[in-house]
Amino acid sequence: DAMPFMGDGLDGRGRPNHDGDFPEELPPWIVPLKSPKRNGGTLYLVGTTHVSELSKNRVQQAIRTVCPNLVMLELCKKRKHILSNDWNPSDSRSSSSLSVCQNICKLSLSGHGDVAILSFLLSRFMQRISDDMNTTPGGEFRAAAIEARRQRASLILGDRDFSVTLQRMWAALPMCDRVALCWQLFYGAYVSRGEHRSTTFTSASSIQWMTKRFPRMIKPLLSERDAYMAHVLRYFVDQGETVVAVVGDAHVEGICNRWGQDVDVKRLLEVPQRGGLFQNLLILLLIVLSAMLLVVLYRY
Repeated sequence: DAMPFMGDGLDGRGRPNHDGDFPEELPPWIVPLKSPKRNGGTLYLVGTTHVSELSKNRVQQAIRTVCPNLVMLELCKKRKHILSNDWNPSDSRSSSSLSVCQNICKLSLSGHGDVAILSFLLSRFMQRISDDMNTTPGGEFRAAAIEARRQRASLILGDRDFSVTLQRMWAALPMCDRVALCWQLFYGAYVSRGEHRSTTFTSASSIQWMTKRFPRMIKPLLSERDAYMAHVLRYFVDQGETVVAVVGDAHVEGICNRWGQDVDVKRLLEVPQRGGLFQNLLILLLIVLSAMLLVVLYRY
């Protein structure tokens, strides 16, 4: 299903659409894109850093300036819990070591344990970044949702399903890169904690590091999602809607490049077939990583 989830924000129908002219006071960090359709609307693209306090202020300013009908967030249904005011990423740390490892082992039996470990390590790595910057991940999305309701705009969760992205990214990596990526995420999330506190990570620099070290990740992690979000945005903008899209800085250029192109959404949602090659090695890797996680979760 390529259609995005429509949130519980108030409906903006009945509000006058923009006449096609960009606001004169438009800040330089807002990228406007017009629909190629004759009676289409306008997209206002806001690039953010996912763990930056400045990004919160910028998305709120963008929504107040533009007064859109719709606000699109770089989230999918499986990550919409981030929008809850009660959500606290540190709550996940309260999970017992045994329950976490049991979940990984359960997914391993279903053939998806490796992807489960990758998801877990990515979340811990991003939490490390937010800890270094003394902020909470996804703050700009919560700020955008609050401001959207103030402006009587509806919310769209316009990103591709996170599990599909992880599975396509995992399938794109050779075995040696899979092991190296898990180790690098593990090291960055846990081992280096306290060793390099003078070095501050950012989400942008982390993406640059990962894509440079593992170039096969670029297509499923960035390029395909750029195309998917461009398709979702075009669907609404072509109907004459005025939309503010809140996405990571790394996606702005890609969405602009795919704006006027046709996108094969079905292909982007395909989950690669999982082969049986190296199955024993994968199981061994899962056992080793699970043991490492058990030790770390016990300590932290």
